Amino acid sequence: MATSSVIKTAGRVFDVFEYMREVRRAVTVREIAEHFDYPLSSVQVLMKSLSTMGYLRYENRQRAYLATPRLAALGDWVAESMAATGVSFAVLEQLARDTGLTAILAVENDIYVQYTHLVYGSQRKRFQVQPGTRRLLCMSGLGWALLAPHRDDYVERMIQRSNTRLTAGGQQVRPDVVWGHIRDTRDRGYAFSKEVVTPGVGIIGLTTVQDTLNATFGVGLGGDLTTLEKNEADLVQALREAVTPLG
Repeated sequence: MATSSVIKTAGRVFDVFEYMREVRRAVTVREIAEHFDYPLSSVQVLMKSLSTMGYLRYENRQRAYLATPRLAALGDWVAESMAATGVSFAVLEQLARDTGLTAILAVENDIYVQYTHLVYGSQRKRFQVQPGTRRLLCMSGLGWALLAPHRDDYVERMIQRSNTRLTAGGQQVRPDVVWGHIRDTRDRGYAFSKEVVTPGVGIIGLTTVQDTLNATFGVGLGGDLTTLEKNEADLVQALREAVTPLG
């Protein structure tokens, strides 16, 4: 969903696209308006504009909109660049099916780690974050996974940058805590966060090799902490077999 830091129209465009990916069928203007509590007239203009640009098409018989191949082609170059890492949506779906946990794809974004794609497993009630969710890079499991392969001076800069940005909001990152998690992640070869945000919930994650655009991705499994601890070795192995881990 759009937030106060996102331009309203841009947020609504991607809300529509993400909703259509979720339902995987034609959608009506009224459905979109009611689902997001948007003004009907605004949704009408938005959907017509996206149709005029060729990203949606209007199906007269259903009086609804469908995605076009032009929309699918927008990100094809990103998916192609990820091939060397072993990461794909199909891989994440398989991980979620096999483990029952939520499979997460994350990227470093400024002082945050951002969950760009999630596939919910059968235990989704224990881990219901939404795509686009951000966590502090220095204080989250997938953040530690992404930071650990970097040089120490880079990690130190990110700690300082985080504290500079967070001071206004009364928050601070404790360097000793961050370094403790970074060392643990480096020693194990994967990160394991326990109840960092939600009681009883954790994430096991690792970082992939670089793609052809020199980007790395964090891939993790999130869910009930007891389940993660009981099956830690098997879950780490499943992640390593599914993607190409860095190092």
